[in-house]
Amino acid sequence: MTKRQQQRLGLAAVGLALCTLTACSPGGGQVSQIAPAGTASAPAPVAASPSSDPTLTATAAVLAAYTGMRQAQEQAEDSSSTIGVDLSAYTSGKAFVAITAAVIENSAKGWVMVGAPILNPKVTALDLSASPATATVTDCMDVGGWHAVVQATHQDVTAASAHSSFISVSQAQLGPDGWRITETDVNRSRPC
Repeated sequence: MTKRQQQRLGLAAVGLALCTLTACSPGGGQVSQIAPAGTASAPAPVAASPSSDPTLTATAAVLAAYTGMRQAQEQAEDSSSTIGVDLSAYTSGKAFVAITAAVIENSAKGWVMVGAPILNPKVTALDLSASPATATVTDCMDVGGWHAVVQATHQDVTAASAHSSFISVSQAQLGPDGWRITETDVNRSRPC
């Protein structure tokens, strides 16, 4: 078996393990820049709490989950590893798998991300009567200062693009442990 085949087999095994773990995981705006890895801890997951306005409480908790997810993603991509990164505190399902797969893919290429995106998330839909409660977060992510580089040489390998800001749309659900981002999609063809 060639080294490339071994890498592919290893990636497939990790992907299968992630899918299995995700199926069992619990829970199925303001402008901010993600703090560089190691300089600040991500916000703690926010569970539902009593408030005079449940919509405001839920909106704040959803935004905390989204920001936490992006901070955990930045930390994982900065180190090219999810070890020690509590991505599951903010994500589940497809979002967890997609971010983890991207980190694994970049690691296999010898790439890391440097810098940080600038976020401007807004809760654009919230359904507290759904079971489970759901929300949509729309973000104009400015990735002009966030680049993929070859870890060994620091050569920039970021794909050329006409836009440095893109629309990201994420779905969230409220579970027993609080809000989790369940899906996230960055549309690079949709500038903001």
